Amino acid sequence: MDLKKYQKIFTQESDKYLEQLDRLLMRVEKDTLNRELWAEIHGKIHSIKGMARALSLEKISELSHNMENWCKQFQQGTMKPAPEMVQLLFDGGDMLKVLVARNGEIVSAQDQRRYSTLISEFKKDPQQCTIENQPERRPGLSNPSLAEKINYVRVRYSLIEELLGLSQELLLAEKTLPSVSQGQIPTGLKNWIDDYTSILKGLYFRLAQLRLMSVSDFADLFIKPIRNLAKENNKEVRLEVVGGELEADITLLERLREPFIHIFRNSIAHGIESPNERLGMGKDAAGKIIFKASRERDNLIIKISDDGQGINRSAIVKHLKDNKSMTDQQIAKMSQEEFFETILNPGFSSASETTEIGGRGIGMNVVAQTTEYLGGSLSIHSEPARGAEFRIRLPVSLSIIYAVIFRLGDYTLSIPTSYVESIDQIRPASPDNSHSFYNLKTLLGVGDNGERPFRILKIRSPEEKYCSNEKGAVMQLMVDSIVGNKRIMVMPVGELLAKARLFAGVGIIENGDISILLDIEQLSEKTKLVEEYGPTSSSI
Repeated sequence: MDLKKYQKIFTQESDKYLEQLDRLLMRVEKDTLNRELWAEIHGKIHSIKGMARALSLEKISELSHNMENWCKQFQQGTMKPAPEMVQLLFDGGDMLKVLVARNGEIVSAQDQRRYSTLISEFKKDPQQCTIENQPERRPGLSNPSLAEKINYVRVRYSLIEELLGLSQELLLAEKTLPSVSQGQIPTGLKNWIDDYTSILKGLYFRLAQLRLMSVSDFADLFIKPIRNLAKENNKEVRLEVVGGELEADITLLERLREPFIHIFRNSIAHGIESPNERLGMGKDAAGKIIFKASRERDNLIIKISDDGQGINRSAIVKHLKDNKSMTDQQIAKMSQEEFFETILNPGFSSASETTEIGGRGIGMNVVAQTTEYLGGSLSIHSEPARGAEFRIRLPVSLSIIYAVIFRLGDYTLSIPTSYVESIDQIRPASPDNSHSFYNLKTLLGVGDNGERPFRILKIRSPEEKYCSNEKGAVMQLMVDSIVGNKRIMVMPVGELLAKARLFAGVGIIENGDISILLDIEQLSEKTKLVEEYGPTSSSI
């Protein structure tokens, strides 16, 4: 019997079941009497127990068996589950993750204590599980600040990179084909070469996608840690994701996992108020954290904001006075950016005492160091009683976005779908309304298409305002035809195109075709110049 083969299968299957278990427990936490949910939870734990017994993984089997006995009682309705009982099942699930990752072995004294405590608790009748009777249980059983590692890709990352490199070499080999005239190549051979080239481009596009992870999937990794942090601090918090369809390099996202936990911890510990305080202020009882992602040129922009009380200004002032020997006058002269960046200093903490959830004065410094290491920038904004926002700008070498692709003369161009207000089709503009449209052909030196119909793209501005012409209409771009709304893989522009200050990246369409992504911010500025000084015939 090949144990390694079956252990690998066991690990993969158990990881899947434990991920599903977390989601089911979060659902049943809000509907504790739902027997159907308890039946599903029972089934997941039973499956893990069965596989563990087959491989003689005794510790996993024992813990699963005792957890399963509790779930059976809740499923049958013989015992009414209380919140602390559900929490203990969360803790048991976390312990199972540790055991599964280590093939059922316990390697630290701390984990042994956690395991022994859990076994002892689950062997009791569920009604004996009360916080009052077990004041020492909570601190040692869970780690609310631990975000699960990215484990969706079940192949070695180095293999993905190797395959990408090979596919790039094949694409480059195409460029080295001897130059021959069209008449010298038989039609059948030419068609074969064209098909071969198209397949290579499509292969490269799909291999590159293995390096990518959607922002929504990345944000999902924080759902449980945020839930745990809120519960530990007696608060209610929900996470809202904006721009989740955007995809970014998994290596970049993995480096952001720990820094983002620090931001969430600070938002929950110091920013978001308790339910009673929020209700007294006219806010919803549950606080809200917004995780928003967008792409600007060659950068990934991630904003993490909350609707809490904002950053504690008095704590910053105290820190500046005590540690920087600054006077009130000097502090008053600081810009808002400089003032709030104080929380990034090593040793800064606004917590009244050192706790796991409050931080040790190093949390936000980790965020600043990681952002700097990745070549990015971090800015902070806060308003009293309205919350705080952390804006992180990071350079990315690769990402996937949806874009409206269109043609303009011989050019294939694209604009992020999120900026497109609408697409209209009209006949060529008359002299009376031609100034209402911005003609990209003038900028790119493309000849007019005569009397053929053309399309109008109505574009939003980067700041979600409308760029207006003198009549107050939305900025409108004249294009020849629309290819469609498609996923494109965006890579940085080269040095020559970057100098034009008009292009945000080079997009590769799934069929291998190339589309240049327009920089909406720069385009907006150029349209303002055209409106002020009039169109020019000079090209870029």
